[in-house]
Amino acid sequence: MQQYKQDFIDFLLESGALKIGSEFKLKSSRSSPYFINVGEFNDGKAISKLGEAYASAIQQHFDPNKIDILFGPSYKGIPLAVTTAIALAESGHNIGYAFDRKEVKDYGEVTDWADLQKACIVGKTINDNARIILLDDVFTTGTTKYEIINLLNKIACNIQYRAFIIAVNRQEVGVDGKDAIATFSQETSIPVISIITISEIYEYLMKKSKLNQKEVEKISNYLRVYGTSDAKTNLKKVMPHKIIDQERSIIPACDVDTLEKLEEIVRNTAELNGIGGYKIGFELGLGYGLKTVVETIRKYTNKPIIYDHQKAGTDIPDTGKNFARVCKEAGVNAVIFFPIAGPETEKAWIYQALNQDLEVIIGGMMTHPAFLRSEGGFINDESALEIYQIAARAGVNNFVVPGNKLQLITKIRETIENEGIIPIFYFPGFMAQSGKIEEVAKVAGDRWHAIVGRGIYEAADIKKAAEEYTSRLNYTR
Repeated sequence: MQQYKQDFIDFLLESGALKIGSEFKLKSSRSSPYFINVGEFNDGKAISKLGEAYASAIQQHFDPNKIDILFGPSYKGIPLAVTTAIALAESGHNIGYAFDRKEVKDYGEVTDWADLQKACIVGKTINDNARIILLDDVFTTGTTKYEIINLLNKIACNIQYRAFIIAVNRQEVGVDGKDAIATFSQETSIPVISIITISEIYEYLMKKSKLNQKEVEKISNYLRVYGTSDAKTNLKKVMPHKIIDQERSIIPACDVDTLEKLEEIVRNTAELNGIGGYKIGFELGLGYGLKTVVETIRKYTNKPIIYDHQKAGTDIPDTGKNFARVCKEAGVNAVIFFPIAGPETEKAWIYQALNQDLEVIIGGMMTHPAFLRSEGGFINDESALEIYQIAARAGVNNFVVPGNKLQLITKIRETIENEGIIPIFYFPGFMAQSGKIEEVAKVAGDRWHAIVGRGIYEAADIKKAAEEYTSRLNYTR
């Protein structure tokens, strides 16, 4: 990383322009683990430092002698154009600057409304074929950027836009899932260059021992969920998340109504090698308290405990934070989400679970009849597949699939693998819902875990039933 970038990050921290260690609400309503406010550069020393950083970025990418004008869209771009012009002049490059008026001038030297140059622009005259670099603090939707280009194109012909330079690139997709910077560059052929990216900030901050590394790591979690493709590429390779050590196992679904019954299940199955963990649901969790349920299981085993709220992730994005906190405090290892409330809920709940070091299992299709629109249900088939796709793009590799709907498992697997993720499947739907382990194994791949409820806890001999199910794990396709 270039020295000017390191200096810029340090200055962001020293000035208070970069804040970490809390949750910051963005205009998009997302909760971010960091916040950058270039408005904190509000005195002579700070704005001078900012100009030096912009000037360094320009000199890294361009020959300043081939730039005619630094243009700063009002209002925030105005001081940026001025301070950058000063910094470049001090290094031997005297470049003009200009900015637009928000209120069009209609007096003094302006005698004709057709004279847009005088009416709308302050600073260096913009001639035909001018070579311009535009400067702004951030890039959100790009609306104002398009507007200023439209204005400049009315003022002069054949303007050569070298770049749009911003202070920090958050490398974040919008609520619509699109990368606004990439879209802008594709539509205008103008590259967007930043002094620093959030990926670079994260990489640098992870090396600063004085900072709370847990808080810094949340930036990685945030980019994993909300980041652009470039941001995710720049992150360290995410290791596959294995909740259960075995490649295949049976997971008893402890959907029972008493702690005594729960103890009977765990006591009779905990020592079986083929039992990978335990799934608990809302009946025990709400009836006795999630922490008490976890403590009951822990009397017999340390195998993973998966909490299935049946169905978590159906509320607004903000509720994911407290849900994850409660699950972590109770001692569960993993949570199942069915985020049919939409993409922003799905992303927010995954992000908050990652912050609590909880493993995430995502589901989007269920075992019962008439769930999907094609089956007579409410949920659009393609939207259900998109739930799996969004999770895979966030690096999730554990998924719930309906064990009694083989064709859907095939579609889900293809969707996930198209995102470069090798899935680990968890499938319910046996016994009472007619699924068969051997049939599912043919389409699920090599890594899967069968969730079995009534087939175990309603059996006359729980241990014997569990042994019978685990004996199927060695089934060869």
